[in-house]
Amino acid sequence: MSDRTSASASASTGMTRWRYQAADAQGAITRGEVDAVSAEAAVDVLRRRSLWVIDLEPTPGASASVSRSSVPVSTSATAPRFLDRLSRRTTDHEESLAILTRSVATLLESGVPLERALAFAASGETDTRWQRVFSGLQSAVTRGESLSQAATRAEALPRTYAPLLAAAEASGSMAATFARLADDLEARSQLRARVRAALVYPTLLALASTVGTLVILVVVVPRFADLIAGAGGTVPASTRLLIGLSALLSRFGWLLAIAVVLAGTAVHQSLQDGSRRRRWHAARLEWPLVGRFEREQAASGYLSTLAVALESGVPLLRAMSLARGTVGNDALAERMAGAEAVVRDGGSVSGALAGSLPPLATRLLEAGEQGGALAPLARRAATAASDQVQRVMTSAVSLIEPAMILGFGGVVGFVALALLQAIYGINASSF
Repeated sequence: MSDRTSASASASTGMTRWRYQAADAQGAITRGEVDAVSAEAAVDVLRRRSLWVIDLEPTPGASASVSRSSVPVSTSATAPRFLDRLSRRTTDHEESLAILTRSVATLLESGVPLERALAFAASGETDTRWQRVFSGLQSAVTRGESLSQAATRAEALPRTYAPLLAAAEASGSMAATFARLADDLEARSQLRARVRAALVYPTLLALASTVGTLVILVVVVPRFADLIAGAGGTVPASTRLLIGLSALLSRFGWLLAIAVVLAGTAVHQSLQDGSRRRRWHAARLEWPLVGRFEREQAASGYLSTLAVALESGVPLLRAMSLARGTVGNDALAERMAGAEAVVRDGGSVSGALAGSLPPLATRLLEAGEQGGALAPLARRAATAASDQVQRVMTSAVSLIEPAMILGFGGVVGFVALALLQAIYGINASSF
């Protein structure tokens, strides 16, 4: 009854009821509701109570006088509760890690002690794998160990995590480093999400085309073959080819499936050898569209990690080594290792990476070296490479979709032509 009364009173005075989650000076998490005319006013009220806001949103049914985007401490990128909900809708482990990393950064920026921030991340409703990792980090910090040492033992974390945290401990920029890590993880997760979204329709189209072709060859054609055989007469070459292919799939399709599986296994085992894998990766770089996509994707991950490491105070050569670890193409990674040797001997970063990164990226790195702003321009280059990945994927999909449609249409047309030729031949021989 009191809640209804206060709610009606708030409405009559133009106040909005806000539900909040905040941390006190000792780092303890508290939740509750507060009445204020705007989100900024609610934050001010809570700060006067020595509470640092983590999440702030209007209660259901309340009409907020200011949009959520104007709340300085609770945006879609920083609100742990919202991101926890998002994590339950995805199986992307890196996105879940980004959510927890963002939560820790938000708490640290609000003045919450590191141990409390890690405990909050470990107790969040998100991926249980990362809950265990952050629980281990919190336990290590409680025992007096450094966070970077604990992160080194956590094999599930990206290899960039521990060195960046070590640099943050040395420079005292722990909150900023967690925020940069969260930005980087979110950018990568969003890039993969865009790539997956672009591939959904071609994948479904390929699956439908394959199933449709198999149904025609295994179910439809054999029945026509029985009718044609019973009618007698000369069968055209196209019809004989179609019937032979149908019989092959009907009788020996299981052998073909086994052969495909064995061939895939053999290729996988062969690529376990480092030299063969590098040759295979180098060959892929020369393929149309595929090679360009791999180059841009590798450049995006490399430059993003390089920017995060440099912004966190990691030395240049160490930052280049960490960035190289994000490159999945062994041939490109080998070239980048050679670039590190060139820089170690006094060469420029842009010149050393000229053959491994896109021309725009090397130009931006060159400008960054000359202007003493390598990290910001590396981040710009990473953004440009990410946008280019999306453009390449869009171009590829625009070519793949009509090619698949034409291919399936060609199969259906060939089947129809072969069957019609047989029917016409039977009718001609009957007169």
